[in-house]
Amino acid sequence: MHSQTFKTRIYLMLDKHKDKVMDFYIKNGPYALRKKLNINDDNLWDIVFDYLVIEKEAVKYCVRVHSNYISGLYKSIGPAMLRQNFCIQDEKYNDIWEYVTDYIGISKGAIYDHISENKEKYNQLIYSGRASQIRKEFGLERNKYNQVWEEILDLLLECVSIENFNFGMFDHGLKMFSNFYNIGRKHRGLKCHFSAKS
Repeated sequence: MHSQTFKTRIYLMLDKHKDKVMDFYIKNGPYALRKKLNINDDNLWDIVFDYLVIEKEAVKYCVRVHSNYISGLYKSIGPAMLRQNFCIQDEKYNDIWEYVTDYIGISKGAIYDHISENKEKYNQLIYSGRASQIRKEFGLERNKYNQVWEEILDLLLECVSIENFNFGMFDHGLKMFSNFYNIGRKHRGLKCHFSAKS
């Protein structure tokens, strides 16, 4: 583990080249940047990465500037893989992931698009009792996301209802209803109806 002094020196060096480093990170991603800087030491890379992601908010900037592209990624690969691609799985990056969830997942609607396209997968997880796993995967564990979570469950329930809808059963149900209704009502002629009015 490197000392605070070492970390400060790295930050000062990065500050001198921050525009180039940030630009390369945004265009090529964290793996390519690490390779470009030839950093083999994991602790040193953590310092560089935290400088970019926490101090300079590179992920947030990337999400704002490339929101359409990130929304498409979210929709196609899902939140867990997107978080992994950003290399922000560690809990210290939860605030950054929350920003991505709010901006891309909810505001841009990518979370709903992804669930709609992968409803079978998520319905199976819910049926097997892993709803809390889905909520965690989507980063919706905080109370502020309760309404969003309810909407997701409604969306999945609606998908299941539509898939299981059977027109034959519906038609049979209507006929049964008609039969019960006809049995229960009194049959009176028109003469009876008009004489009751007069």
